[in-house]
Parts: sequence; structure tokens; C-alpha cells
Amino acid sequence: MLSIIIPTKNEASNIGKLFNRLNKIKKIKNSEIILVDSDSKDNTRTLAKKLSRKYKLNVRIFNTGKLDLSNSVVFGFKKARGDMICVMDADLQHPPEMIFLMLRKLEKEKADIVIASRFVKGAKIGFSAQRVVVSKIYRFLAKIFVPKSQNVRDPAAGFFVFRKKILKNAKLEPVGFKILLEILAKTEYGVDKIVEIPFSFKERKKGKSKFNFKQTCVAFKHLLKLSRTSKEHKRFLKFCIIGASGLIINEGLLWTLTEFAGLFYLLSSVIAIETSILSNFVLNDIWTFRRERKGRFLKRMFKFNIARIFALFINLGILWLLTTIGIHYLISNLVGIAMVTLFTYLSSLLWVWK
Repeated sequence: MLSIIIPTKNEASNIGKLFNRLNKIKKIKNSEIILVDSDSKDNTRTLAKKLSRKYKLNVRIFNTGKLDLSNSVVFGFKKARGDMICVMDADLQHPPEMIFLMLRKLEKEKADIVIASRFVKGAKIGFSAQRVVVSKIYRFLAKIFVPKSQNVRDPAAGFFVFRKKILKNAKLEPVGFKILLEILAKTEYGVDKIVEIPFSFKERKKGKSKFNFKQTCVAFKHLLKLSRTSKEHKRFLKFCIIGASGLIINEGLLWTLTEFAGLFYLLSSVIAIETSILSNFVLNDIWTFRRERKGRFLKRMFKFNIARIFALFINLGILWLLTTIGIHYLISNLVGIAMVTLFTYLSSLLWVWK
């Protein structure tokens, strides 16, 4: 049995079209629809009751009060009777016609989770420029702080199907509206049993979007909360400590070779940079990523060096770009260092010690 969980808040302008489209899918008749409503003030629940009778759909409606979207969905998980669960929005951005395509993928691929992804080949999105930037930053940080999401292109997707069994023993405590990332971080599934399929995601036509600055801040707060759950923040801290030690080695060796050994400062710098890179690699290999050590030591060291060369160009590029638009070069350099730190950590996770 399939349980379709639809979180709502003031979606009266969309619920009629959604139920009409659900009614046209014959297989929906054998499923249950769980509408979890966050205390709508626009007659959403009343209209949903009328439409469920009109179309003879198996709809169960719950008023979850002040619960946000993610926690309303978790409430729905507890009420679900099906062994498979679909989560989708009510604003028509998620085409209900795809539900059974996702179910077929679940069965055919023997997957645990199937995600309607906005960021795989063939997908189309109608995001504003602002939302595109926020989404890219969020997905980038998700890969860093929630390791189990590293192989997922769209960890912030709101339209997905999964087997209910993966929720067993999971203590879900989401905030905001990024429920999938919570599931990826805390449930029991095969990391090779996640399938993403493309779909066309468009901006809503009716009703007010839930995407705003406040919800964006909540989403990033949730991401940091998950990093503490996975203890990834501790590993990132180790990485930063080692990076700071590399800076000390770099500066110290540059000064020593130039002032006492009499070497030309650029030659001293090359030696100092490579020494600090090697130092950072060895310390990370035996401390930060000791559990991930696979393959040959020299191969990992070579990859680490390549990543650092790319990082150098990124740092210089950011320094030049920000300085040319009027930002003080020291501040520009700090921004560059911060971005490079994230880049090198991510490249370490996904490439050097993968």
C-alpha cells in the first residue's frame, strides 16, 4: 500500500486542481492520501474534505497546528498505513502523475528511496536567480556536513518515495522544510539504493511561496544541527586545526629559508608551500581521515597536492574578483581562504580519501 503525505498551509487555491489530477490517476484509488495541515486559515481542510467525497479518494486529514512542514510530514509518517510512502507538496510544483513512475523505479531498481530530482540530467527548474544561488550553497554545504548525502544531487528535494521500513529506529527531529536531508542523515537505507529521476519543477502559480529569508536561515540552521548529529563538525574542526598548523609551518619556513639560508624569497615560498601541504596531508591522513584511508599512500598524497593547486587558483581568483569590485584586499583574501577551506575539505571527502 502507498501512503501519499501532503503537507499544507493555506493551499485552498491549489488543492482543487491537485485532487482533480490525483483523481485521474486510477492507481491512486488503492492508496491513502494523508493531508497534514499546519492550521490553515483559508478553508484548506474543509475544501479537502468535500473534494475527497466528490472524487471518492481515501483521504485522511489532520490539523497539525503550529508544526512546520517537516514536522507535519513526520506526523504523517506516524499515521501512514502503507509500506511505501510518498512525500509531495500541494502547490502543483510536484506533478502527481510521476508518483507511480517513481514507484516502478523503486521496485525495478530494488531501491530504498527514489527522488524526483531538480539537478540531474533532463530536469528543468524555474528558480529565480536568488533561489538558484541559495540552493547551490545549501547543496554544497550539505555534502560537507551531512556525509550520507554526498551521492545525492538534490538532498533538498520535497518530492520523493521511499520504503517505510527505513524509518525504523530513526529519531527524526527536523526544523523548517528540508525533510529529505533529515531522512538521508538519520534513517537506515543502502547508500547504493537511492535513485534520482529528473522532473520539471516550476514556480507556483497560485498561493504564497514558503521560500523566504527566514526559512532559508532555518534550513541552514537545520543543516548545522545535522552536522552535530553525524559528528561531521568535529572532523571539520580537525581539518581546520591542521590547516592552521600548515599556515604556521608555511610562514615559519618561508622566513627561515629567506633570512637564514639566504634563498630567494620566491624559492623559499615554493619550498614552504609544498612542505605545509605535505604536513597537512600526513596529519589529515593519520588523524582526520584515518578511518577512510584506502589505497596507496602516495596516490592519496598526489591527489591532495592537485586539490591544493586548484585551491590556490580559487583563492587568487576570489581575491582578484572581490578586490576589483571595491572590497579591501585583506577582506577579499579572508573570503578566499574561507571558500578554499570548504573546497579542500569537500575534495578531501569526495576524492582524496573517498
